[in-house]
Amino acid sequence: MKLLDYCFGCLRGLVEKAVALSDGDKPVLTHCYNVIDELWSKGRTPPEIANRLLRYIKKKTGVYDPYAYIKEQEIQEAKRALRELKNTFPHSLKGALQFSALANSMDFFVDSGRYDITGFEFFGHVDKIEKEIYNKGKEVLIFSDNVGEIFFDMKLIEFLEKSGKKVYYAAKEHPVQNDLSMADVIMFDLRKMFANILSTGTDEVGIRREEMKGKIKDLWEGNGIVIAKGMGNYETISEYHAERPVIHIMKVKCPTVGDALRKEVGIHIAILLGGEHDGNKERLL
Repeated sequence: MKLLDYCFGCLRGLVEKAVALSDGDKPVLTHCYNVIDELWSKGRTPPEIANRLLRYIKKKTGVYDPYAYIKEQEIQEAKRALRELKNTFPHSLKGALQFSALANSMDFFVDSGRYDITGFEFFGHVDKIEKEIYNKGKEVLIFSDNVGEIFFDMKLIEFLEKSGKKVYYAAKEHPVQNDLSMADVIMFDLRKMFANILSTGTDEVGIRREEMKGKIKDLWEGNGIVIAKGMGNYETISEYHAERPVIHIMKVKCPTVGDALRKEVGIHIAILLGGEHDGNKERLL
């Protein structure tokens, strides 16, 4: 996915928060601004720029996981919201997709830090996704996003398992922003909730095709189902949509993604793109 003007301010806001959380100084921030200017002029993708900046901040400040406290808050809020909202949507594929999309709505960086279903809007390729589930192989790879989402994704995981699927839930190997990492899996004892969590082997926003290894690579290249949570995964995976279908589940939080998907900011979506579904201009209407 390519840059739009909105991305420039978003990237500057990202580094300002990351530097502050890492107790970085003004020279670190100034260098980050310069990197944004340089890579912006070269037309690099938003995740590519963000990953370079976040690695630099981590190296210069020595802070391994600056978002640790925020992730702890997200986990607590997810547990609270799960108790209150678990029966909000129907016990069906559509309900599971809606609940998973709702999970992507809470983000301490753009919202109040709470899950809110007021005015909840959802657009989904439910029939196409159902067909994909029943026609594809038995394995399912889910690329996770924010740390608290796994609590909401369990409804979808359970639906897939009842459909005879073997589900793999992928987390980052090392911390990046508030994404779920393997350190978080251990810290919050998440394998008690779902044991089949594996590592992407990366520390990046989203996932790059060339970084896929081992089981992740096998699942991507196989005939099963791939599900990607959140905008970061969409921004990177959309570069490889010619290779295979992917189910994207997220809340549209920025104009750049909204423009690419032709959806308004604020809507929750579960859509099937890529492979034989790519290039259809009517697919999102």
